[in-house]
Amino acid sequence: MAAYMQTLDFQCDLADLAQDYRLQHLPVPPEDHIREQAVSEARRCLEIMMTCESKGHLWKEKADPENGTSTLACRRCGADEHLRW
Repeated sequence: MAAYMQTLDFQCDLADLAQDYRLQHLPVPPEDHIREQAVSEARRCLEIMMTCESKGHLWKEKADPENGTSTLACRRCGADEHLRW
C-alpha cells in the first residue's frame, strides 16, 4: 500500500475522488479524508482479489474506461464486484 501511495496512479485517484464530489455538487472533504478513502478503496480491491484467488475464483474483468469502473465477474461461481478506479 505504501508503494501505491507513491505512484502517479494514487495522485490520479485522489484527483478523481475530489472531482466526483464536485460533480455531485458536494463539498470536497479535506485532503486527508480523500487520501484515506483512496487507500481504503485500493485495500478493499486487493482484499477482494486475494480472497477470491485463495478460494479459486476466476475473475474476468469488463472495464469501462470512460467512467473509470470495472466489473469483475467470477467465471466459476458468478460472484461479481464493481470497482471504481
